[in-house]
Amino acid sequence: MAVRPTVARFPVDADAQESCGLPWGAAVTPFSPSDERGAPPVAGSGGHLLPRCDHCWAYFNTYCDLEQWAWTCALCGTLNGLTSDALRRFSRPDDCPELSSSFVDLDLPVDGTEEGNVQVQARPVYVAAVDLCSSEEFLELIKSSLLAALEALVPGSLFGLVTFSHKIGLYDVQGPIPVVKNVFIPSDVDDTVPVDLEDVMPLLSFLAPVETCKDRIAAAFETLRPTTSWERSTPVGQGPDGVLLGGRGFGAAMTALINYLSSEYGTTFALARVFAFLSGAPDYGAGQLDTRRYGEQYASKGEDADRALLPEQTPFYRDLAAVAVQAGVCVDIFAVTNEYTDLASLKFLSIESGGSLFLYANTDDSTLPQDMYRMLSRPYAFGCMLRLRTSSDFRTGHSYGHFFPDPQYENVQHIICCDSFATYAYDFAFSTSEGFSRHSEPPIVQIAFQYSVVEPSEEKSDKESKPSGSFKFYLKRRLRLRTLQLGVARNMNELYDSVDSEAVLSILVHKVIQVSLEEGVREGRNLLHDWLVILTAQYNDAQNGILFFGYMRKAFIQTIGYFCNACSVHWSLLPFAKLYIQY
Repeated sequence: MAVRPTVARFPVDADAQESCGLPWGAAVTPFSPSDERGAPPVAGSGGHLLPRCDHCWAYFNTYCDLEQWAWTCALCGTLNGLTSDALRRFSRPDDCPELSSSFVDLDLPVDGTEEGNVQVQARPVYVAAVDLCSSEEFLELIKSSLLAALEALVPGSLFGLVTFSHKIGLYDVQGPIPVVKNVFIPSDVDDTVPVDLEDVMPLLSFLAPVETCKDRIAAAFETLRPTTSWERSTPVGQGPDGVLLGGRGFGAAMTALINYLSSEYGTTFALARVFAFLSGAPDYGAGQLDTRRYGEQYASKGEDADRALLPEQTPFYRDLAAVAVQAGVCVDIFAVTNEYTDLASLKFLSIESGGSLFLYANTDDSTLPQDMYRMLSRPYAFGCMLRLRTSSDFRTGHSYGHFFPDPQYENVQHIICCDSFATYAYDFAFSTSEGFSRHSEPPIVQIAFQYSVVEPSEEKSDKESKPSGSFKFYLKRRLRLRTLQLGVARNMNELYDSVDSEAVLSILVHKVIQVSLEEGVREGRNLLHDWLVILTAQYNDAQNGILFFGYMRKAFIQTIGYFCNACSVHWSLLPFAKLYIQY
C-alpha cells in the first residue's frame, strides 16, 4: 500500500494551508505490493482479532501506547480495554505483526473458517465481447489482443467468446471445431433479447478451460468477420430520421451477457471480467446512443458546447453497471475509434463495475495487445472496502476514485475490482481552528483495506477421476493496514520543501474533472488558471523574492508547466513568471 501525501510535512493550521496555495491531501494505492519506499507488508493471520478503538474504530498499531490490560488509541486518544482474545494474541509477540510494523497484511476468516481461506469451485472467468459492426483492421487488432490475453491468463481460467452486432453470437470452442449460435436483438429500445442465453447454450459449455482449449479458442478468433452492409440492412433498417443504423446492439448484448453470467456467480466464479471491444457508439436496440446531438445543430440551439460534451445521454449504462455489480461482473471497455462515441454515457458501465475504460484513436498506433497483456499479468483484488481515518485534529474531505460510498457508514468506499496500480485520492481539512498546536500529538493517518483474492493451490485434483485435470482455487480474505505519523511544517520553507509534485498533480486533476462535470469545462479551466496564479504569488511572497534550487524548484516548475499546457496559459501571463524562468 503506497501512500503519498501532497506535502510530507503538514501545514500547522488553516491559515498556513490557505497561504501556501497547495492542495492538502493524499494519493493512496491500496493494492500496491509495497509502500512508497518499496518495503512490503508484514504478513500474518488473525486480522479479526486485531483490537479496535471503542470511539473512532481505528485499528491498533505501533503508535498506540500498550499497557498490561489496556491500550491508548493513537488517533483519538481513547483508553481501551484489552479483550481476552487480544491478551492471548499479544502474549505471543512473534505472531503479532502489528506490534512490529505499521504496515501489515492479515488474513481474515472466510465463511466461518479460522484459517482465512476456503476451497471454492470458483475459477477465474474472462469473457471477450467483440463488435462485428467494424472493419477488418479493427478485428485484426482484436485478434492480436485476445491472443496476447490468452498468454497472460493463469492456468485454470475459464474463457468465453461472444460477438454482437444486430445479433449476439455465442461460441462453443470445446468441440473439435468452433460452433457459434446466434440470437437476434430486437430493434426496439425497450425490448430485451427474446431468448435467455442459457437456453441457447449452457454457460459451462460456453466457458472453456484455457489450459485444454487454448488452440481451439485461438482458432475461433480466426473465424471473426465483420458484418456486411447487406446483412445489416434488412433487420436493422433506418432510424426515425431516415438515417441508416449501423446495427451495433451493445446495450442489449451486455444486458443479456451479464444476466447469463449471473447464474453461476458464487459457484463457478467469484468475479468475472468482461472485455468489451467497441468500434463506435451503440446505435441499435436497447442502450443505443444518438451521437448526432453533438453536431452543428447544438450550436444552432444556442447551447454551450463545452457543457454538452460531458453529461451522460442516458442512465441505461449506469443502471446496467449496478446489475453487473450484483452479478459479480467487472466490465472493461476498449474503444478503438476516431469518432465521437459518447463515452460520457458508456463510462459508467466500466467505472462503476470496477473496470477500466481505454480509448484508441486508430488501429495503426494502438497499443491494445500490449495493454491487454499488462493488465492481465497484474494481480488484482475484488470485493474491496477502503477506509481512511485521521487523528482528531483534521479530517478527510472529498474522496476521488472508481468506487462507490457505503450507504450506511460514512467515509467507507466499496471497490469492485482493484489492481496494483489503482489509486484513490483524498482531501484533508482541519477539524478545528487551532490546527496542530504545539501541545498536540503529530498527525496520524491510517488506511484500512479489506479485499478478497482467488489463489490457485499447488496441487491438482485427482486426474483419474478427471482425465483433463482441474485446478483447485482458494478464496482468501485479507485486511491490509497502513498507519503513518507525519510531521508538521514550522514555516513555509519546510512546507514547500516537502511537496510531492506528482501527488499534487493527481489531486488537482481530480478536482478539475469534478468541477468540469458539475459546472462545465470552462469552469475547470478557470480553476486551473486561478490555482496557477495564486500558487505563484503565494510562493513568491513566502520566499520574499529569494529563489531556491534543488528538487523543490524542479518539481515546482514541472508541475506549473503541466498545468500551463492543460490551461493553454503561457508562462508570461503568470505573476513573477519571468523571474522564475530566468533562474
